[in-house]
Amino acid sequence: MRSSVGNHCLLPPVYPETIPTPVNQTGSWRFLTPVRREKTSPCRQLCPLENGIPLWMNKVRDGDWEGAWSVIKQYNPFPAITGYTCYQPCRQQCSRGALDEAINIGAVEKAVGLWRHKHYGNKAASVRDSLPQERKRGSRKVAIVGSGPAGLSCAYYLNYLGAEVTVLEKLPLAGGLLATGIPEYRLPRHILQRELEILQSEGVIIRTGLEVGKDIDLSDLEKNFDAVLLAVGAQESRPLKVAGEDLPGVAGAIDFLADVHLGKDKKNLGRVVVVGGGNAAVDAACTAMLQGAEEVTLLYRRSAEELPAHPDEIRAAREAGVNFIFQTVLREISGSGRVQKIRAARVAPSRRGETLQLLPGTDFEMECDCVIIAAGQESGLAKITSLSFSPEGVARKEKSTIFAVGDALHGAATVPKAIFSGRKAALLLAGVLWLEEQNGEPRGLIPPLSGKEEVVEFTALNSYLFPRQGCFNSAQEEAGRCFSCGTCNNCGICWLFCPDLAIDGSSGNFAILLDYCKGCGICVQECPAGALVMEEVNPGGA
Repeated sequence: MRSSVGNHCLLPPVYPETIPTPVNQTGSWRFLTPVRREKTSPCRQLCPLENGIPLWMNKVRDGDWEGAWSVIKQYNPFPAITGYTCYQPCRQQCSRGALDEAINIGAVEKAVGLWRHKHYGNKAASVRDSLPQERKRGSRKVAIVGSGPAGLSCAYYLNYLGAEVTVLEKLPLAGGLLATGIPEYRLPRHILQRELEILQSEGVIIRTGLEVGKDIDLSDLEKNFDAVLLAVGAQESRPLKVAGEDLPGVAGAIDFLADVHLGKDKKNLGRVVVVGGGNAAVDAACTAMLQGAEEVTLLYRRSAEELPAHPDEIRAAREAGVNFIFQTVLREISGSGRVQKIRAARVAPSRRGETLQLLPGTDFEMECDCVIIAAGQESGLAKITSLSFSPEGVARKEKSTIFAVGDALHGAATVPKAIFSGRKAALLLAGVLWLEEQNGEPRGLIPPLSGKEEVVEFTALNSYLFPRQGCFNSAQEEAGRCFSCGTCNNCGICWLFCPDLAIDGSSGNFAILLDYCKGCGICVQECPAGALVMEEVNPGGA
């Protein structure tokens, strides 16, 4: 235990007795009992993956990288990818931020993923050895249509549980929007490629350049596989339905980004106008700048404050030189054989959900060579099947083995939400595929999806024991700043402060010895993580 760090004077060196004696058997005094009741951390509450963040933070802090990976893979099989792409909503409620500065959770998560790439990558046996012994690999076959984050996530977990998984991708490269929708500067392609290599080394089959509905029928997949999962994403650009939208030089944002990543020539863009305000619009604008566009202007129909793109993305676009014009709508695209100009108009200020009102006499024209439409994305399910699906992703067809997951079902979302959707689909499919083995409950790796749990408040933490610190460059040092909110990390503070030696620290788990505990509550008061509470008991009860 450190005696002093930073701005806090912690604890003087002490040398307590470690073995309780019969003399201090004060359990009969107790009418309140300290109970270890772990709660949900604020960061986990906001995590789209319901990630057990304090659990693997503690492992990283101790330098146990393999242990950190063994925890994080239960919630997220691709921490390197999310470390680059997640906007970290978890940081918004990080309790550390109330003391000094929120922990850079994404950086620590990325470090775990990169450690895996370097030290753990192709240990395929580690996955196969974890299978339930009575289950043979390949006893169930699953086809997953689409290799985006939802499809790859489901493939990982089903493969772990023993299924033979084949992923079908219509494009010549795997990864879905991870490969074609997210710019290189946000997700380096070698990171994605490494994840795909690891997944394939663990037994997942990935076939590219194979389009369902064109190269192979869905009915054939249904016959040849025990289950079919449609994870085709929301890769269809939604049209604006304005005049001239079909002119050469007009493209949807998703199509534009895909063309760039597939190596199609986009070096002569000239003057570019991007219409939209989401992350796809901003990504397209920044990519156009990187492709050498003369200038890029982004038109958004509402105010700057209502711009839906993430602030980090907006900041990067401004720094790249993208011009923003707000409260403006596109009215027409025109040109002789190709885009030459647009006509737009100003609109009155409005709130989301309100009808836009054009301001009379505000029409203006802007010369341009390329128009990129980012008006939203649509599911690609309609091109594959006419089946409708329940909210759980099950096809509304008697005894159907066809499922849907991810953006294809719910609309465009973030990478972490798609990964979570894939994990949820794996739970569903495992219950269907192995119902006779486990009564509908998948066994092994995947933790059950949590419901509403009590969230630990900052006031329940003993933050006095932590020095004031800014963020570290080292992932291990940064993880050491974690309060471990609501989760016991075996720090031993309860043992150190207990006046009756009623806590056994010999095993490292710091169990409460109720024969010696008089229920004073000091351990609860001093617990840094807020993982202890006092509960009423019968007087004298042990």
